[in-house]
Amino acid sequence: FVSSADELFGPITSIRRHGRVTKHIPWTAFALKTSDWERVNNTRIIISDANDIQQYFSSEQQPTLWRAIPAMEELQTAWESKRENLQFALYKEAIEQGLAKIGKYYGKFDDKPVYILALVLHPYYKLAYIAMAWGGPEEQAKEQETSNPNAKNWHDEALKVVETTMEEYWIAHKALVDSGRAPANTIDNDSTVSTVKTMESEYDRHRRMLVQQAVYEHNAGWAAEL
Repeated sequence: FVSSADELFGPITSIRRHGRVTKHIPWTAFALKTSDWERVNNTRIIISDANDIQQYFSSEQQPTLWRAIPAMEELQTAWESKRENLQFALYKEAIEQGLAKIGKYYGKFDDKPVYILALVLHPYYKLAYIAMAWGGPEEQAKEQETSNPNAKNWHDEALKVVETTMEEYWIAHKALVDSGRAPANTIDNDSTVSTVKTMESEYDRHRRMLVQQAVYEHNAGWAAEL
């Protein structure tokens, strides 16, 4: 099209000075060269990383909250690799700005324990992902020996999030029970039938009984629920 546009339509625009045409700009002046297409393709490759990550959250039938932390780290790793790749040297500054934006929102995970909880409660990842990706006691010791005396054991930090959340849940639920706004989930000692006026499966009743026994006999609190 570009090669025949000049013949069919004339120049795409003209430069005028003092009311006189000084130069015609042909359509072919805007034709992309091989080097231009290479840049377009490199840009596509960089942007496709973000697009691929976005697709992780497009499910309409499966929960995806647990993907948040691994997805952000995957995108961060991909762009950090490209930042050091000579093929993408032209885009290094743009990639660094993208990484800064990722870091900004990644840091907000600290204020929302739900993302860690979703990851820890996932049967595939649990705390093992955090120990491997962020580090446990061994990584903490190595960092403290080298340059970071304030290094954290991220496995323990994630566990604290779980424990704190469960404790808050337990205290809130107990307050509702004490105030009469929630069922006490009592068990009839003379019967295996629950006095709670809700439909419960046999497993639900059994689990609730074990929790109550742990609380009454061992003062286990929220740990029994977990």
